[in-house]
Amino acid sequence: MKKIYVMVSAVALAGVINAQTTIDFESFSLTGAETFDNGSAQLGDWDFGATTLANVYDTAWGGSWTGFSISNITDNTTAGWGNQYSSFTGAGFGNSSQYTVYYNFGEVNTNDALVKIDSFKITNTTYTAISMRDGDMFGKQFGSPNDANGMPDGTNGEDFLKVWIFGESYDGSQLDSIEFFLADYRFVDSTQDYILDTWVNIDLAGFSFPVARLNFEFESSDVISGGGYWTPFYFALDNLVTSSTVGIDELDATTISAYPNPIADVLTVKGSSGVLILTDATGKIVGQKQHNQSSTLNVAELTKGVYFLTLQNEEGKVTQKIIK
Repeated sequence: MKKIYVMVSAVALAGVINAQTTIDFESFSLTGAETFDNGSAQLGDWDFGATTLANVYDTAWGGSWTGFSISNITDNTTAGWGNQYSSFTGAGFGNSSQYTVYYNFGEVNTNDALVKIDSFKITNTTYTAISMRDGDMFGKQFGSPNDANGMPDGTNGEDFLKVWIFGESYDGSQLDSIEFFLADYRFVDSTQDYILDTWVNIDLAGFSFPVARLNFEFESSDVISGGGYWTPFYFALDNLVTSSTVGIDELDATTISAYPNPIADVLTVKGSSGVLILTDATGKIVGQKQHNQSSTLNVAELTKGVYFLTLQNEEGKVTQKIIK
């Protein structure tokens, strides 16, 4: 039996424009303050409507878990495995109460061909951050040329913790990845070395396809001889944003005509009525207006580059590339 929770917000822009949802985990019912749910009830993955987050709880291994746990713990000073459910910021994104903690492996899945993952917030957990900052009985102190036993480890202190974020299309035919550093001590100027202690947005707009599934892999400079790593492989995640294209079909490319292209200052658009949306290469909306067969968009203030003009109406949508 899956655990089902209400998603916090869904915003529909201009009628037929993609509905966007932010899963911020505040609706999840924890037993009280300073607590967590690691899936010990063994009900399976966390289910937020169209989106699930993996959770596996294994009683055979002393109650171990993988995937995602949900937490509201604020202790960001206590070191060690006993504080594995705390974000290093001491709260969720925007100082919210609840967030998720990811451990080892497990996926995020929209389970719907018409729902894609747009972005999420990420930061370190307290357990991992303090282990890297101070070292512990297993993991080394980042920036030190020695391992946890005080022996030279060959890094010269150029340490890092990286998470690979793998995005996959719904049918599994397209796969791409981005890398994100939760800690990086490889800078020539050591004052730039850092262990992430704030929430950072991961924008998936750079993928060339709608991302329906996420998987994660870690890599660290603190390597175990013979294979594996000493660094605790955790991160905290919050504000998972998805969008839905339910009911929107692709229109014929001849539905609208946009000129001149390339453009300098004013773009003229003619054709079927609807809503015009101009986005930059990252997916950010830089212009929007109601269109009634003939419209103009002033783009004089935009920087040179590639943009995408989309017309959407009750019949569907069509997108054209615009060069400035």
